[in-house]
Amino acid sequence: MAEAPVEEAPAAAPAADEPCVRAAFLVVRDIHDSGWNEAHGNGAAYLQEQMPCAEVTVLTDVIDDQTSEGVMRDLAEDGYDLIFGTSFGYLEFMSRVAPEYPDVVFEHATGYLTDENFSNYSGSLYEATYLAGLVAGSLTETNKLGYVGPFTTPDVLRDFNAWVVGAREVNPDVEVQMIWVNTWFDPAQETQAAQTLLDNGADVLFYGTSGGAVGQAADAAGALWVAGNGLARGFAPESFLTGPSYQWGVYYVEAAQAVRDGTWDNIPYWGSMADGFIDLVDFGPAVPDDLAEMVNARRAEIEAGNFDVFVGPIVDHEGNLQVPDGEPASLEHIWGVDYVLDGIEGTLPN
Repeated sequence: MAEAPVEEAPAAAPAADEPCVRAAFLVVRDIHDSGWNEAHGNGAAYLQEQMPCAEVTVLTDVIDDQTSEGVMRDLAEDGYDLIFGTSFGYLEFMSRVAPEYPDVVFEHATGYLTDENFSNYSGSLYEATYLAGLVAGSLTETNKLGYVGPFTTPDVLRDFNAWVVGAREVNPDVEVQMIWVNTWFDPAQETQAAQTLLDNGADVLFYGTSGGAVGQAADAAGALWVAGNGLARGFAPESFLTGPSYQWGVYYVEAAQAVRDGTWDNIPYWGSMADGFIDLVDFGPAVPDDLAEMVNARRAEIEAGNFDVFVGPIVDHEGNLQVPDGEPASLEHIWGVDYVLDGIEGTLPN
């Protein structure tokens, strides 16, 4: 049987006897993982800080299977106004529960379904992973990079592809190998995959899983690493290069305020570096000043809307032309990415 979810203490006590809005967060694991879940925990804490009148509850260890439906129903029955599902795996189950409670707002991270009271939120993390790719491609000495992937969801694939685009831009000779572990968090599997990549000559690693096992494996081998989430820096700070980061709290405040004001709508939210929803954390000690300046200059172009990461010709792993020469990929195309770029070594799982 699945373990019961754990309720984390609210980030701060509501300022009034009657909260101005009641918001609950479903998280699949502990919020102290230096990764995906901690980023959402930080976002919930930011909401509480910015809106002291709110009641903010974080439920951890809510497995993203059918049992999560019962947790969502309990929260709706208990009078919560706004329920956030922070794992892609909640998507199907939240889409079932939402129509049963039309007076409750349901929000799903990185999903794609909507209903009258159900929407989704995500952002262009690929802008930051592209910048991290510039760093990786500039600092590899073997011209071999490695990637440990979790699941082939669109957000994972576009972030990985953007990292490759950045690396190839500064180093056309770079080779990229990928290994997929089919889990969001399994340090043993991640370490084994990382070691395989290192044994094959990779000297810079990147990953889409949570935690820091891949970074630790790179550090132990004398290699460098880009974090899947910048919060993981502490696992091996000397060999850490940089990492992308979602600032989820930016949207959590916006959504809670809209629910409080009665102005919420089901239009999906798509954040970016320009509005502070996406960030690239500070560089590690191995990144020289001139490289940092170059990356920050490109970052400024992205924030100003003067640079597109994905511009054709974009050819996928099977040789299909996905985006014609000279054309920027549409947002709809980026949302639905289901491929990796041509020339990447490795096999995509079915």
